[in-house]
Amino acid sequence: MEIGDTWNESESYRDELTGRLVRRLTSRGRINQTPTYHTNSGFTANGSSLAFASVREGRTWIIRADVESGDLTALWKTEGIGDRNYIHRGMSLDFADVDGRGICGNRVCMAPRSQVAVFSVGRQMLAVDVRTSQARVILDDCGDEWIFGAPCVSPDEQYVAVALSSSHPEMRGGEWTLNPQKAYGEYAHSLRIVRIPLAGCGKMEVLYEHQTPAQSAHCAFCPTDGNLLYFDLDLPPRYWSGGDGQTPRIWLLDVEARNIRPLKEEYPGPFQIHQAWLWDGSALCYHGHVPTGGGYFGIADIRGNVVWEEVFSEALTYGHNTPDARRNALIIDGMFSRDKLQWLYWDRGSGEAPALEPICIHGTEWGSIPGQYSHPHPLTDADGKWVSFTSARGGRSDIFVADISQ
Repeated sequence: MEIGDTWNESESYRDELTGRLVRRLTSRGRINQTPTYHTNSGFTANGSSLAFASVREGRTWIIRADVESGDLTALWKTEGIGDRNYIHRGMSLDFADVDGRGICGNRVCMAPRSQVAVFSVGRQMLAVDVRTSQARVILDDCGDEWIFGAPCVSPDEQYVAVALSSSHPEMRGGEWTLNPQKAYGEYAHSLRIVRIPLAGCGKMEVLYEHQTPAQSAHCAFCPTDGNLLYFDLDLPPRYWSGGDGQTPRIWLLDVEARNIRPLKEEYPGPFQIHQAWLWDGSALCYHGHVPTGGGYFGIADIRGNVVWEEVFSEALTYGHNTPDARRNALIIDGMFSRDKLQWLYWDRGSGEAPALEPICIHGTEWGSIPGQYSHPHPLTDADGKWVSFTSARGGRSDIFVADISQ
């Protein structure tokens, strides 16, 4: 397989639960992984193509999928396997040939109109045109002391923003190990939010630097306002696993003023696990765990006003949420069912029972691959026709899309 090659390994079927059309895009390789659940981060603007990362043939690839036909095109490759950022966090693949010179799907993001996939590899940030396979370096070196979070693209597609967190002190200077003496979370970490011109001048501008120990793996521009950026603020002692138990995790950054503020101060539980912008940029959706049991889900606008918030005692602790582009609903992958994608409607009923509708079976074997390689991470296109997801089975993972246009 070479860059520019196009082939098809897909199959389509009707979901046994809902009858929806589902296309399995991949059936080869060891790891196939989409971008994260963040709004407008995986598909091109017309919804025809999806970018993802793949480990196959002893290399790591960026691949474009035509979601209608299932055709795959190789866009970029590196000889390495295993993402540097994941290794430093202690979430590496457990393959014997992991060398830290690969990438993971969680560090890929699409510029939808430009049709450019942005991703990190090692200490570099790159961009590849999904139509031509032309790749360029947009940041040559973030520095040995930093690791990348998930990149995001501004709505005008002029900038890439990303959170930088401290690298593991035991893995600096070119050395790394899957078994450090101390876990990543045992160290005090630094946090910066930076942006880089997508055109690729190689200059990194610091938008925000936290003055006390903190870290972050996620930030995302408001889909309609390039001056507004959300980021996770992960504080010690538990960082991304619970923070300090009291400070809100969801923060907003005014890019021009360089000011930050929490989205809101009070939540039903002390930590927000996952969050994403609504498609119109008016609010963010979120979910979290309630200490007494169950989970909470909510939507708050950019002024901190609660649009909707509910606690459901039957909700499980972990899963992901992403907003549907057409419906007043969140797409979730694990909070009420461990093997299904579901819609959770926020405009139907309240309080006693969640308003759920099944989309399809994702069938992932949670935790069967280290890190987040087994997580479905549902993601829709801007028109709300497709939802993509990853599913791990038998120690490997594949990518699927389901037709949700009806």
